[in-house]
Amino acid sequence: MPESRSHSPETLSRIKQIADPRHILCREDMLWVLHYVQQKVAQGEPALLELPKPRLLQNFQYFGEAALLLLNRSAAGHAQDERIRICLQEAMHGLVPTDRPERS
Repeated sequence: MPESRSHSPETLSRIKQIADPRHILCREDMLWVLHYVQQKVAQGEPALLELPKPRLLQNFQYFGEAALLLLNRSAAGHAQDERIRICLQEAMHGLVPTDRPERS
């Protein structure tokens, strides 16, 4: 899988923290990921350009779903937080190193 080649240690640390199921997601975490993905798309990140079109569409779908879940977020709890976390991770697919098997 293509991955972005340039991450600061701070960026990798933040991504790892957000991906950790023990970390309680806050609004700032979600906005940070959405902004990160938006920046990479605007910069024409080569790792994104190498993704197959169906996967790129999946990234966009997860980005949109994460944004909508953020807008509709309530204190619904763990199940919604996990769905948001999955959407955020999938929206970053190809941009960050993964330690888990790929989703299809």
